[in-house]
Amino acid sequence: MSPTAAKLEALVGAPRRADAPLDEGRDAVRLVAMVESAAVNSSPTLVPGGFLKSVKQKKARGYRRIDWLNVGAAAVAIVVAAGAATFTGVQMASASPTQGAVQILTTDEASLAGAEQAAAASKARLEETISAGASDAAALRKALGVLAETDEQPAAADPAALAAMTKSVDEYTAGLSEIAIPEVPAAYERGKVDTGSLQSVGDAIDRVQEASVAVDAVAEQLRAARASADTLTTTYSTQLSAFASSFAAHAQSEVEEYPVAEQEFRDAVTAAAAAIAATPLNTPEGATALTAYRDAVIALHDDDYRARVEEEAARNNQQNNNWTPPASEEPTDPGTTDPGTTNPGTTNPGTTNPGTTNPPTEPDPIPDADDPIF
Repeated sequence: MSPTAAKLEALVGAPRRADAPLDEGRDAVRLVAMVESAAVNSSPTLVPGGFLKSVKQKKARGYRRIDWLNVGAAAVAIVVAAGAATFTGVQMASASPTQGAVQILTTDEASLAGAEQAAAASKARLEETISAGASDAAALRKALGVLAETDEQPAAADPAALAAMTKSVDEYTAGLSEIAIPEVPAAYERGKVDTGSLQSVGDAIDRVQEASVAVDAVAEQLRAARASADTLTTTYSTQLSAFASSFAAHAQSEVEEYPVAEQEFRDAVTAAAAAIAATPLNTPEGATALTAYRDAVIALHDDDYRARVEEEAARNNQQNNNWTPPASEEPTDPGTTDPGTTNPGTTNPGTTNPGTTNPPTEPDPIPDADDPIF
């Protein structure tokens, strides 16, 4: 016993002592150590009698004044710590090993139930994410198909960008379908356990731990599957953004190539391109925006064609109205036949039919003077 402890024992009496298990009452031991340290710092410096100097020393060191308040507090703390250690020892002595094992079993079962619920919820969220992504990709794939050029309609997107986006959608859909989603083990059930048998309770604890290991493995697989889905979605989103940004340039080229259309149709194409840039394309709204742009482009082409036809007709009418016959020509009545002209439908004996050959005619003979004249 230290000199300080001996002095404290002489002042307040010996504390009660209780033998606690090695793994219990550690807080009490630390508290006692703290109290002893406080007592040493606040108590006077005491020198044992065997070590006292001779009275002939030039100067003797006096004692410091005792702080009875700190000493009293230290004594009370020692008593409290000793009481806590005694209570812990009694509690551990009264508890049986089987009861402690049952408590461990109950705690492990509660942890396992929480892990099972978390794994089931994670699996449900992952399945919903994959299903929604595949559904949105299918809708977008259909919308991309109507943007391509056909015999009935013009192209409503940049051909190179459209081909790249179509490939990206197909790769994204295939990637989602390849993600393996593990099955969550069936919920743990305790079954028959003899809570009075340490062996039975121990076997139940082993079963809970085995079930916990299985659930932890499934949770790790779910995290890996979630990471794969997130990686696919991130890459896919970047490709969608690049495709959406290509419509601004395409709309500008359409407006410049078809300038004869009314301004409202040209404005509609520009507005539809801006709507695509502002709408996530991997959503139903994105597919709707692409379809609206296709319709705006078709309407622009149709109105431009209409305007060009009307302009051509107006020019033809203007030319017809401004035409006058030459001054040297006189109009003829198509209903009468000019005696000075030849009817192309008959053969004039005085003319040669270009389709036939007329024999040459001989001149009439000159009559003699003796010939009678009738």
